Amino acid sequence: MPTIEDESFKGKKFAIFGGGDQKNYPENFVDGVGIMAEFVEERGGKVVGLTSTKGYSYEGSRAERGDQFVGLALDIENQAALTNERIKNWMEVVVKEFGKK
Repeated sequence: MPTIEDESFKGKKFAIFGGGDQKNYPENFVDGVGIMAEFVEERGGKVVGLTSTKGYSYEGSRAERGDQFVGLALDIENQAALTNERIKNWMEVVVKEFGKK
C-alpha cells in the first residue's frame, strides 16, 4: 500500500474480498478487508459489494459496518462449503454495482 498511499481514488469503485478464520481469530475476523476499505475511502474511492454478516460467528471485525461487511468475507478453514455460493452471490451484486453510475 505504500506505493499507492498518495493516489486519489476519487470517482473509482472498489470491490474487496478477503479470508479469515472466525474460530481461531474471532476478535479480528477479516480485519484486512476493513483496513483496505478504510484506505480506499480515505482516498475518495467507493467500496461496493457489501455482504451480510449473517451466518458468521465472530467477536469483532474492522470490516463490519452494522450488519454488513465492507466486502466479501471468506472462511475456508471453517465454512469451505459456503465459499462458492458466497462468491457467486457477491459477484452478482458487484457486477450490478459496477454498472451503476
